[in-house]
Amino acid sequence: MKRLFAMGMITAAVLVLSGCGGSGYDEGYDNGYTDGFYDGARVPVDGMTTLFLRDINGFSAGGVHYVCVDPTGAVSADAVTAPNGEFSFYPGEQCAFNLVGFSGTPADPLFIEDDIGQGKNNIAYVCEGGDTGLTGYSVDFGRDGFFNYLPDDTCSFSF
Repeated sequence: MKRLFAMGMITAAVLVLSGCGGSGYDEGYDNGYTDGFYDGARVPVDGMTTLFLRDINGFSAGGVHYVCVDPTGAVSADAVTAPNGEFSFYPGEQCAFNLVGFSGTPADPLFIEDDIGQGKNNIAYVCEGGDTGLTGYSVDFGRDGFFNYLPDDTCSFSF
């Protein structure tokens, strides 16, 4: 009887600690932020990195749909950038951003930046329209974190 009770307690502990098998999404993600302002955004948790998608004027690109996959290829997030352009990911994830509505012209460049507006260089990306490379400094715009894309492109970044 003691052995059966101990095995039951171990099973219960494993289920509680594993989140009962869960969907693979981060705790809190599915509900988004509770204020309604960030509905659909991925809630950052410990171990994640947060960056921002911004335009040439430093304005955020909020509401951009993106999907992240972990190193095993499992979907870890299906979210939108927050109104301030914020998106979060775990190191090693690849995230694909659907840039529908962005023209991809020199008048409509996008940048990946940190919370103080510093562009993030050397992030590998591949866009469906054929542009590939690393985010970097744009001589034309005098800013870091730049990447090339075509109108309504989807671009995947390796974080």
